Amino acid sequence: MILRLSVVPVIVKDLDEAFEFYTQKLGFEKVTDVHGPIHFLTVAPKEGKDTEILLQVPDPKMMGEEMAADLMNQIGKTSYIFIVDNCESTIEELRKKGVKILMEPQTQPYGTQAIIADLYGNSFVLREPPK
Repeated sequence: MILRLSVVPVIVKDLDEAFEFYTQKLGFEKVTDVHGPIHFLTVAPKEGKDTEILLQVPDPKMMGEEMAADLMNQIGKTSYIFIVDNCESTIEELRKKGVKILMEPQTQPYGTQAIIADLYGNSFVLREPPK
């Protein structure tokens, strides 16, 4: 029986700069950092470590040239939804840190949402549930 979603990948070009963006700009924390045949590095929001984000640089030596190339083509095409406590203040905080805002906060029947992008163009919806 499947219990829960544990790790979701975000394909990145450079592990160090991605790690810096997710920790310094978005305020995530490192959860897993395993060095072996591949570098397995995950981050998560401080208050939400049930699901981790795997920052993954495709490695042709581990997965073959074709699969690595296919994964590299996915950069900028990831989109996930994060729950926030206050969408407007979160957007203002991220704007001050230089995070790209794709959509300003908008109120919808299901809550207030905005959209941001990481340094590679992956988009993330920030959703504040209705009160």
